[in-house]
Amino acid sequence: MAETPTSSSLDVKIKKLPAILKALPRPRVWTNLQTLFGPFLLRYASHLAIIGLVVLTLSLSGIQLPRADSPQLLPPTAAPSLGDRTYTALAGRGNLLPAERSTLVRFPVPHTTIPDRLRRGVITYTVQSGDMVSSIAADFGLKWTTIMWSNEHLEDNPDLLLPGQVLNILPIDGAYHRVCDGDTLAKIAKKYEVEVEDITGCPFNNVHSDADLQIGVHLLVPGGRKPYVPVVFRPTYTGPFPADAPRGTGQFIWPAQGRLTDLFGYVRNRWHTGIDIANSQGTHVFAADRGYVRQAGWTKMGYGVLVIIDHGNGYWTYYGHLSAVWVSAGQYVEQGQWIGNIGNTGRSTGPHLHFEIRRNKEPTDPMGLLPPR
Repeated sequence: MAETPTSSSLDVKIKKLPAILKALPRPRVWTNLQTLFGPFLLRYASHLAIIGLVVLTLSLSGIQLPRADSPQLLPPTAAPSLGDRTYTALAGRGNLLPAERSTLVRFPVPHTTIPDRLRRGVITYTVQSGDMVSSIAADFGLKWTTIMWSNEHLEDNPDLLLPGQVLNILPIDGAYHRVCDGDTLAKIAKKYEVEVEDITGCPFNNVHSDADLQIGVHLLVPGGRKPYVPVVFRPTYTGPFPADAPRGTGQFIWPAQGRLTDLFGYVRNRWHTGIDIANSQGTHVFAADRGYVRQAGWTKMGYGVLVIIDHGNGYWTYYGHLSAVWVSAGQYVEQGQWIGNIGNTGRSTGPHLHFEIRRNKEPTDPMGLLPPR
């Protein structure tokens, strides 16, 4: 028969139950989870307990937390009455006309623009330090050629612009012609490539026919172009080319070594009749071809110390701004012969050689006749 458990035996077994449960093996996963989240759960539970105590204390004590009051917006204040304004249609506002819906009405700007007015005649200007022909022309709204063609001393050499000189400034672009004996309106118009009506119709000229022309009086030729007239320099030696002297070959060599700074043609708004070769002062200068020396010495034409060689075949060569000359007028020289030194004489901005080749007294571009460098 089965043994019936008694109360005393049950008590003994209940007491042994915790030890038996503790002795049982635990799953590894549960152990790992307990180790990982145990501290976190403990801290979380403690925070919840503290918050609960604070809430309970506040509710029991009746303390009310302060509340932030929202700003109260005041109702808008009505603008003061400005009275009644009488509306006037555009048609009733002077000469204004109502614009159509597709028309843009220009906003009135209280500003007066004074237009450039034409000068009423020829004025004069005194050259200041640093002035150039081009800058003076720009200041008066003219072409630089107008400044040259209205001042005879600048036509031959625009570099001869010195402080203190007084220049004629025309009111419009053109030329300034001084009437000479035998002049007629037709001759003047033909010379400057304009029509007679351009001269007689100019308000600055009180001329209507040839009978009104007076010798010595200047006429303004609107739009006139003055033809180029080469500078005729009278050299020291004016005799004929010696019959027994060898003539030039027509094949030129470079007269000096150096750096090209200016070429032939229009340079900085002026006509340049040769090329400039810059080098240190005293650099040797050689004859570009054999020939006969026409000039050797100082000139007043802006070249400073100048040597001119006549090659007997229509070509002349010019060597300007020299500091020394080793030939004399009337002397025969060979191609490549040392004739002088580079200098800074005359109208010069630094040590260089101004070299020209003239054919039948007309300046020619030396770069087309010299060998490639």
